[in-house]
Amino acid sequence: MTPAAVERWLLLDKSAFVRATSLDPAFGEPCLCAITRFELLYSARSPRAFEQLEEELSAFHELRIDAETIAVARSAQRELAAKSRHRVPIPDLLIAACAHQHQAAVLHLDRHYDTLARVLAFTPVRLEA
Repeated sequence: MTPAAVERWLLLDKSAFVRATSLDPAFGEPCLCAITRFELLYSARSPRAFEQLEEELSAFHELRIDAETIAVARSAQRELAAKSRHRVPIPDLLIAACAHQHQAAVLHLDRHYDTLARVLAFTPVRLEA
């Protein structure tokens, strides 16, 4: 990973959250949005694991998702549909729209963010595996 431009926030996709061993602070402060939080908590295998993960995630700043985020996602999906490229997972679409809204980069291991970066203003940062 090499920072293209230093962002204030580094929005973590689930794929990056579960695989990243350390994060370069040059990419920005790691943060979550509600979508990533839901995806991570969905993976908990027991009530105790859910509680532990929820506590761990509480340490991260959360970027707001609101009606503006949904409007940004809808517009991006429409723009991608015009190019027959709209079949991206809804969580990725919403995470990218949130990053666009908050001028954040997105740390990921998912090719969909490269597609989404063509229509939204955020920096996709691929985690080196």
